Amino acid sequence: MKWNRLIIQSVGSLGILQMTNYLVPVLVIPLLLARVGLENYGMIVLAQGIMNFAVAITDFGLNLTGTRLISLAKGDLGLECTLTQKILVIKIFLLLGTFIGLVFLVKTVSPWEPYEYLILTSYFIVIGNTLMPVWYFQGIQKMKWLALLNFLSRIFYVGAVLFFIESGEDLLWVNVYNGMGWCIAAFFGWVVLFRKMQFRFEKQSGKAIYAFAHQNVPIFLSEGVTTFYRNIGVLMAGFFLNAPLMGFYVIIDRIMMLIANSYTLVYRAIFPMLCNLVKESDRILRDFLYSIFSKLLVLVLLGMGMISFFGGPLIAMLSDEILLKDIAPYLWILPVFTFLLFCNLPISLLIIALDMKKKYFTYHLIGLITVLGLLPLLIPFLEINGLLCGIVLAELAMVIFGATVLYRTYRMSINP
Repeated sequence: MKWNRLIIQSVGSLGILQMTNYLVPVLVIPLLLARVGLENYGMIVLAQGIMNFAVAITDFGLNLTGTRLISLAKGDLGLECTLTQKILVIKIFLLLGTFIGLVFLVKTVSPWEPYEYLILTSYFIVIGNTLMPVWYFQGIQKMKWLALLNFLSRIFYVGAVLFFIESGEDLLWVNVYNGMGWCIAAFFGWVVLFRKMQFRFEKQSGKAIYAFAHQNVPIFLSEGVTTFYRNIGVLMAGFFLNAPLMGFYVIIDRIMMLIANSYTLVYRAIFPMLCNLVKESDRILRDFLYSIFSKLLVLVLLGMGMISFFGGPLIAMLSDEILLKDIAPYLWILPVFTFLLFCNLPISLLIIALDMKKKYFTYHLIGLITVLGLLPLLIPFLEINGLLCGIVLAELAMVIFGATVLYRTYRMSINP
């Protein structure tokens, strides 16, 4: 089967547009470093890391499941409405429960008490990310709306930081503006959904909603493990490193998150198609994956080269040269992380597209166990480099496990 060139072109166009959207927040790093200071910036990122855990809870893995089910609905508006209502109700309940739990933790976890207001006001990030109907637009493959909404959110955030954050006294407002940007994007997302898609609500039984939520528990656990794994570095840095070193680490962590978000572009573009193609012949699936990832590999290798040669000078140019003059020895992680994440992307997509929920959970659990086992041993001796080595080895463990699962699955043809 020859692939429609328009599909590949649309994937590329979406990638270019959304790549721009993800690069916009990079401008915030030097602004915040100059205006609130390195230590305060570390606290902002720490609060964001806590919010990432809350987002994982309120998402409940529904962005993955919702995308898959909406794509399989194939334009059945009644089925799409039913799925959307169930997802929205579950997320609203989780939002309320998670906020109550966060208030309890802030009041009882003593290291968090000095940052109580910073953490609680950061909850706007959770609200905006949770209510954004990402799964719906991905499922119907209308990713241009996501690109535009992401752009709207990030422009608001950068503009607010640029005009309203002047010193460390404005620390509380940084994450508020970040969250407000996502809330605005979520609001317009639902406006588009209602008006352009002619969406209407219908009554749903509590029993049906509960059954739907219960079926999604394995995906929720997998996404929770993933979020914990992706943010464990910042938490470990907060426990083991002094304030200046933690500041260095969070800068590197933000860049790694930017790289991970860039790969999300490909995930959002091809995942709905992949969910349908796993039912086709193995040859069609293989040709599709090759057509996408062979081109992506070229971009990844070019990106790795640029990071290796220009990463240090670029950070120095964007930031205070004196403040970040000692960060260069830690930048080796960026090209390595870029390549390992590239290897993990098709593996994770295939496992979930095949609806292998338990394997998907185990796949991420291996990464978490690896990083939890290694970081306490490596950080006391290697400091930041210990953190980075643990992350690399965890990604490598996930690649090996995921590749083994897929090899055993496709050792015999599933769909000749």
